[in-house]
Amino acid sequence: MAELVPQLDDQRDPGPRDALGHFLFVWSQLSAVGGALVLLGLCGLSVYSVLGRWLFDSPVFGDVELVQMGCALAIAACLPYAQMKNAHVIVDFFTHGASPALRRVLDRIAALVLAFASTVIAWRSFVGAWEASQSGETGMILGWPLWWSYLTLGPGFLLLALTALYTAWKGSIHTEVGEE
Repeated sequence: MAELVPQLDDQRDPGPRDALGHFLFVWSQLSAVGGALVLLGLCGLSVYSVLGRWLFDSPVFGDVELVQMGCALAIAACLPYAQMKNAHVIVDFFTHGASPALRRVLDRIAALVLAFASTVIAWRSFVGAWEASQSGETGMILGWPLWWSYLTLGPGFLLLALTALYTAWKGSIHTEVGEE
């Protein structure tokens, strides 16, 4: 049995029609665009550093720290959009033969678990930022305060928690053919 797999951007998707869903969808889109721009900048930085190392024996100082911090930020920024688009990887080995109603229930439970885990990660990121700020902890190479990187993770995971709660409440944003 072939199932329809929704394509991420095969057409312009306005997202949810209710005010809260639309707000979270647009906020998630903006967050994902910001994350993509950070990743694009990190790619340019890495290329510049590798070329500088190869051609002039002069890499970008602290490029590894910058890439680590930036990748964490970009990932956290893109996860909420994936949740709103129902685009996370799903392993349906055990539920492939289950009824659509059971799969919807399991999807809602998974969204609630994701919301809980994201809330804990956001909370611990903010606490980690506070503790790193109080202790004056800095990176080994650049000497930048580590609380900066912790602080940048919190908003992405907080938004992920909100989008997961929304999708648990409303159900999947995109339904499969025949399940409407």
